[in-house]
Amino acid sequence: MWLAIKIYIKVKRNAVEITNLETGETAQRTALNPFSSTRHVVSNFRYTEETIKAVLQDLNLTKKFFKRSFKVLIQQMEETEGGLSDIEIRALRDLAEQIGGVKVYVIDNDIPLSKEAAIDYLRQH
Repeated sequence: MWLAIKIYIKVKRNAVEITNLETGETAQRTALNPFSSTRHVVSNFRYTEETIKAVLQDLNLTKKFFKRSFKVLIQQMEETEGGLSDIEIRALRDLAEQIGGVKVYVIDNDIPLSKEAAIDYLRQH
């Protein structure tokens, strides 16, 4: 049986940071094609997905011949006052699923989690 790799994705304005929770390795990138607007952190789905995939490549979490599966904790790190809208939550969930997320958990605040807290969150859910 193939086990999903646990990752923690932080989405910021035109930037993405991903931590491989199994190794502790973290990588981040600024988007080549901006995906944020003045109103939304994720306003261009395709460019956000491209940036996430680029960071996964930096972490050597993509393979050419088979698709990896992930257990994903994803969090929008900016513009969360009053909580995320249903549309923002759906966009984050869809992004995680598009990159291979088989289990996806959206954090609805902008307080970053430590590696240990992220692992505990996934263990409890």
